[in-house]
Amino acid sequence: MTLPFYLNRNTPAEGEDLMEHLTAKYGPAAVARFDAPDNPLDCAAGKVGISFNKQRRIIRTGDSHRLVEWCKATQPQTVDPLMETLFKAYFEDARDLSRREELVACAAACGLDGEAAGKALDSDAFQREVDAKATGWSRQGVRGVPFFVVHPASGNGEPVAFSGAQPSEVIAEVLAEQAAA
Repeated sequence: MTLPFYLNRNTPAEGEDLMEHLTAKYGPAAVARFDAPDNPLDCAAGKVGISFNKQRRIIRTGDSHRLVEWCKATQPQTVDPLMETLFKAYFEDARDLSRREELVACAAACGLDGEAAGKALDSDAFQREVDAKATGWSRQGVRGVPFFVVHPASGNGEPVAFSGAQPSEVIAEVLAEQAAA
């Protein structure tokens, strides 16, 4: 399920250079590891055909979230293709998804009505809902994405929740434990 969350809530309107943002947030050593050609993120992404563009900027994502919520309300069967299109546009093509025309193009590329998507973006549609959901997740302790909640297969017991990218072994272990519970 796709839910809104603001990873960088205070991003300026003009965005931020990715490497400058990462340096300020995690320090130069982490950025050096991230920028290395054999870093784990790029290696894992390459295995599934993703090539991260490191020239992209950190951007405001509020309108992207509103577009997804609009899609859920109007054509829910198109949410997954829209998300894939948005992810590719941002992470691989380094498109500025804080710009209305980029979001409308992504919507149209998925078969959604671009004009209707633009009208939704021009309004304040879904703004309160997105802000409330994103704030709610933050208040519940979510600090990173992706965020996983895995319930026991039996329906009894407590769900396990964890955030941030995890190695596949960790995810497999949690799934196996919850399947057995």
